[in-house]
Amino acid sequence: MIFLTSNGLTSPELRRNFAGALENTGKKCAIIPTAMEKDKQIDQWLEETGQELSDFGLESDIFYIGTDENEKLLDYDVIYICGGNVFYLMQKINEAEIAPIIAKCAEEKIVVGVSAGSLIMQKDLVLIKDLIPRMNKRVKLKDLSALNLTGGIEHLPHRTRYINTIEAFEKRVKTYEKKTGQKVICLEDGQGIIIDEGKTEYIIL
Repeated sequence: MIFLTSNGLTSPELRRNFAGALENTGKKCAIIPTAMEKDKQIDQWLEETGQELSDFGLESDIFYIGTDENEKLLDYDVIYICGGNVFYLMQKINEAEIAPIIAKCAEEKIVVGVSAGSLIMQKDLVLIKDLIPRMNKRVKLKDLSALNLTGGIEHLPHRTRYINTIEAFEKRVKTYEKKTGQKVICLEDGQGIIIDEGKTEYIIL
């Protein structure tokens, strides 16, 4: 099961669905902070995330891609992938060759993606690179392929934030849709998409 979220489990409807999913699984959670490794506020974010997940009865550990053994991720019932720089996160996933493990987790466990952590679930990062090229300036990721775990669903987080910060955001998304024939779901914070055994549920508030 995959939860694609804009800014985490921040709405009552998302939390309700997440709590329901936890009824049939264990309580061990791995938090992957790779995308925010360079963020000065990482300690604060991790503390807040750990507290948020403990409210669901989860016991969380930090899992470092490229440092911890890939197979260790399979010991957890929930995988929570934090936001940050999506290109850096994808680079580290590629270097660690951990994509098959994440795919297995998405099929057998619960994977929650937050912002960048949800963007890596779709087929590629072409649109986000076009919208925010500076994010890839330091990373210089050339292969924009992502994990392709969403069954063709493509989305973007932070709709209102992007409208206010990215020039001609909506026009550029529509141009991309027309060029590729791919519908893009723009999520507001608090919204999300749940994918479970081929079934898709949209949390649009």
